[in-house]
Order: sequence, then C-alpha cells, then structure tokens
Amino acid sequence: MKTLLSSLFILLSMSLGFAQTKPTMPDVNKMMKMSPTELEAYKKQMQKQYSAQAKQIAQEANFKIDEMTLPDFKVQLPLKDAKRLSLIPTQPPTLIQLSDMLRTTKQQIETVVKPTVLQEVKKIVTGQNAETLQQSAIGTFYADKPEQSLLIAIEAALKDVNDQTGWNNVAAIMNMTGFQHKAIPILMNQLQSDPNNSMLLNNMGQAYLGLGDIGLAEMFLKQCLQYDPLNPEANRSMGMIKFFYEQYEEGMKYFEKELEVAYRRSTMALMRGKDKAFNIYQLRKKRNIPSRNYFGELSFQNFKVPSLPETTDQTAEAKIKGEAFGQSVMAEMLYWNSKAQLSPEEIKRDGEQMPGIYADYVEALLEDLHKVYTSEELLFFNQLDINHIEQLLNEYNEKMMALKCPQAPAGATFGEQEAYIKKCCDLKKPIMDAFVAQYNAFVTKRGNRAMGIWREYLNDLINIVSLDPSAGNRIMVYRNLQQYFVVLSQCWGSGQFLDPPMECSVSLTTAEADSLIASSRNLDLSCPSWLNVEIDVKVAKIKADCNKYVIEAGKFWQANYEHNFRTGTTTLAAGVGGEAKFFGGIGGAELKGMFYVSFDNNNQFSDAGIMGKAEVKIGDTPFTFAGGNGSAGGIIGSTEGTVKLGINSGFTSGVEGNGALAEVVKIDKSL
Repeated sequence: MKTLLSSLFILLSMSLGFAQTKPTMPDVNKMMKMSPTELEAYKKQMQKQYSAQAKQIAQEANFKIDEMTLPDFKVQLPLKDAKRLSLIPTQPPTLIQLSDMLRTTKQQIETVVKPTVLQEVKKIVTGQNAETLQQSAIGTFYADKPEQSLLIAIEAALKDVNDQTGWNNVAAIMNMTGFQHKAIPILMNQLQSDPNNSMLLNNMGQAYLGLGDIGLAEMFLKQCLQYDPLNPEANRSMGMIKFFYEQYEEGMKYFEKELEVAYRRSTMALMRGKDKAFNIYQLRKKRNIPSRNYFGELSFQNFKVPSLPETTDQTAEAKIKGEAFGQSVMAEMLYWNSKAQLSPEEIKRDGEQMPGIYADYVEALLEDLHKVYTSEELLFFNQLDINHIEQLLNEYNEKMMALKCPQAPAGATFGEQEAYIKKCCDLKKPIMDAFVAQYNAFVTKRGNRAMGIWREYLNDLINIVSLDPSAGNRIMVYRNLQQYFVVLSQCWGSGQFLDPPMECSVSLTTAEADSLIASSRNLDLSCPSWLNVEIDVKVAKIKADCNKYVIEAGKFWQANYEHNFRTGTTTLAAGVGGEAKFFGGIGGAELKGMFYVSFDNNNQFSDAGIMGKAEVKIGDTPFTFAGGNGSAGGIIGSTEGTVKLGINSGFTSGVEGNGALAEVVKIDKSL
C-alpha cells in the first residue's frame, strides 16, 4: 500500500510539473448518451490516452514503469532476429570452446563499460570463490547493475568450469542482458549431460523467445514444464505466447500455474484486462505450502465451550461450569484488545520502514483471503439461522400458552393441592425439556461450524501476515484474535438456560401425585331426570322430584299442598292460576298468584303471606291411563321462579332449575 501511495504521489507531482500531460477529464454527459458499443470504444480510447501520458511522465522523470500494468497493454513478441540466430553453432561446443567464448565476451564488455564498473567488479571478485561470485552476480543484477552482474557471472563460471550452476547462471543473466545468442551454446553443452534439467530447458526456451524463434521457444518451454509443471518463468512465457496468438483460455491455464508459485502485479493486471481474475489465496492453498499451526501454538484449543444443557435439570450445573469459562474468555478478549493498541513510537517506527519484499504479495493474499472468508461467513448466526431460531421460539411459546394445568377441586387438602401442582409440572416440563434440547443442539452445531471456520481463517491469516508483519497487519491479526473469543462467548451465551418449571419444586413423584388424585371429585349427585315426574288426574296434579312433592287441585281457582324433603317445611296455599301447553303437549307453562301459610319441620307456624309462581317445563312423552282421564310422564327439565312477601320472611325471590335445566340456572346465577 505504501508503494502504491508513493507511486501515486510521484505521478501527481510529475503531472504538476508537466502541464502538457495533464489528463483529460472524461465528459460524463457525453458518456450518458453513448450506446454500449460507443462506451466500450470510448473506454479504450481513454485507456490508450492515459497509458501514453503515464509512459511520457515516466520517461521525462526517469522513472521506471512496468508497462504490463497499464490498461492498454497488448502482448507483443520479439521479432525473429535471423542475424543473431545464425551465429548459434549447430553442434554443442566443448567446455574449452565455451571458456574461450566467455573470455572473448568479457573483453568485449570491458572495452565499452565505464572504468568505475570495472573497478567495482575487480573489488568484488578479488579473492572470492566460485560460489560466492555466483551469489554476487545475482545480487548485483537485482541491484540494477546488469554490466557488473554479467562480468561477475563470467568470472564465476571460469573459476569452476565443472560447476553446472555457474554455467546456468551466466546463461540466465545473458538472456536478461541481450546476449541470448551466447547463452544458447552454453545451454546446449550442459543439456548434453543433463537433458531433463528443467532449469536449463527453461533458460533455453527464454533464449529462443528473446531471439524471436517462437517455435523453438515453445518446444523447450513445454519440455521444461513436463519436468517442472510449476516453473513460474516457463508458465509465464507460455501464457504470453498464447495471449499473443489470442488463445486466452490456454494462456490462462499457464498464468494460473505461474501465480501458484509467484505473484506478479503485471500478470494480475494482464488478467484483469481480459476480464479474468484468479484468487491468489486459493491458488496458494492448492500447493499445500507447509504452514505453522498458530492455533495450536497459541493453545487456543484449550478453550473448550462447556456443553449446553439438554434438559432444564442440567441448567444449574451448566451455569456453574459456564461462569469460569466466561471469565477466561473475557480475559483473552481484553488481552488481545490491548495488543492491538500500538504505541505512537511503534507506529512511527513502522512508518519509517520501507515495505517488505512480500508486501504486494501479502496485500493480494489478504484481499483474496477475505473474498473466501467474508464477513457473512465469519458471523456466528446468519439470517437463515435467525429465522430458524425465531421459529423454535414461536413454536415453544405457542405450546406453553396452549397448555392448561388441572385445578384442584374446592376443599382439596394440602397434599392434594401439591398433587395437582405436580401434575402441572408433568405437563410443562416435557415441553420445556424438548425445547431446550432442540434449541441448544442447533446452537452447538452452529458453534462447532463457526469455530471450525475461524480456526482455518486465523491460521491462514497469521501465516500470510508472517510474510509481512507490518503494524497495520499486526493490528488486523490482534483484532481478529479478539473476535475469535467473541465467537466463543457467543457459542455459550446463545444457548437456552431454562430452569425447571416452578411447579416442579414440590417433593412428590408422579406416582405419588396420581395416588392422591384418586378421582375427579366431580361426582354428579343432582336429581336424576326420571325422578322429575308429573301426574295429571284432571281434577288434581301430583308433582315430585328429589327435593319436594306438590299436590295441586283446581283449574282457575286452585289449592296447593307442598312438602319439602330437604328443609322439612310444609306449605298450604290457595289462589288463582292458569296453564298453557305447547310442542304437542310436551312443553308447558304455568302462572299462579296465591295466599300461603308455612309450617316448619316441627309442624310449628313459621310464616304467612302472598306469593307468585311462574314455571316453564319440558316433559318426556306422557302416557295416558284410566280411559284417558289421567296422564303421567317424566320432566326433562323445568325452571321455576318464585316471588314471596311474608310476615316473617319479608320479600324474597328465587329461581330453581330441575333436571336438564338445573345447570343452566346455575350458570345464569353465576353471571
């Protein structure tokens, strides 16, 4: 990132210094009116314009730019150099011939380079062995000193003519400094004794590619890849050749192999130019590169989430275990949070350092790592999980609301009341236990998945950052380590910890409760309907039920005798009354107004006064007797209302129901 910002700053500074290269701003209004074809043409035009300006700025500022990263870059292969190709011998030269060629080449170079170059080379090679010189040659080349590098490589090869590495290195440096025609004879000689050496075959292919002989270049590069499929240089060159011939799909296969081993921004830019992209992180994973198990080194496996309760009975014990776990997790969260707080000195020191050699590679790896491990992937619960949890909660609440506990009857003993409470426990607890088991099983499964993802993510993250442990990268690691413990906390805290229902606090067992509740206690002792009878003998009526019997005489002028079995009272009454029948004689209604005298169960006068009665009844099908002069039948149900004004009792009123209408009257009174 620092390199990119620095480059942008330099380009901005240079654009201010060269007014003629100021970029032309695109005409947005014009673009909005363009068709897709016109937009594509306009895009290419702008890319070409900006690329030309970037090249001009770089040239005028003596600033090197990798043209492959420019948006309009198009692969171009070298033209065939027939003149230099003709200088290549048809047969492999001997080591003596190669040594003479190197000495001649060295003399030719020494005649054209500056004296300071020769002095620097002399200082490096004096007193050094071949192996040290080989390393020096590579170092000076990457220090952008090609003349010194080639002269040192020649000196290294001449010091030990039997060392294959020395000959290969000098040939490779010749390829990169424009001496391909001199590199090929060296490689021809070495391939005689080691024809399957991928390094030699790659350098041979690169040499012919530099001379424009694409056919021979492909032949040697493919041979190299036969023995070393991941050779980055051979794959890169083969990809460039395929792109040149617009065989993009084939070219992509070679570039993919290259990127598995080596990261180049230029290759990635070339892919993006063709709307292609590789995930560098996934390519690296394919290689199974040995990596450290940071998760194990940090002993994170010691933090085990306690088992969530499977029943309400396990809740209390689970909470005890969870308390110690929660304290440990919180301590880790605080520790990694403090590690992420770098001091101003650390930040300043890091800012003064140049980006590491792997900075660009690490930046690309981290970018692609987070395309695999997205923020959604690292969440403990996704939206589908939340929907499932809401469903579980709704189903549980519906079951609990629909549950009705049995109620102890009036007058129940303390033991019987506890028995009914226990029965309520037996209804609630299975529902609650099933909910706890199902809910916590889901949370446990989701937690195991989340921890597995985080374990892989953290290991890969730390292994990548270890290549470039800048301050920003370290903070990112510390923040994610802290977040891992947040996930551990969620694995525990997201469970359900329901205590057994309060009704289960009684000491009775289910069997004991059942023995106490021997019956429903809803014994119906009301008068059976078959005892509610009425006998009509024309001149008089006899009515009877479980409470009383009544003898009535007369039609309009009536006399009445009533005896109540329950209270023992007897009532004599006389007055007027009327009767009506309906439903074919099954139903009927009576209305009376009478003077009455009552006697208690000791046949002593108790009360006297006037009363009114109204009765509605529904009888069973009556049968007749005595030649139709009498009828009898059961009373299915009746309702009788009475109003009295007595000397002793004062004003009273009441409604009494019998048979099927007895409960109706009770309900009406309760309302």
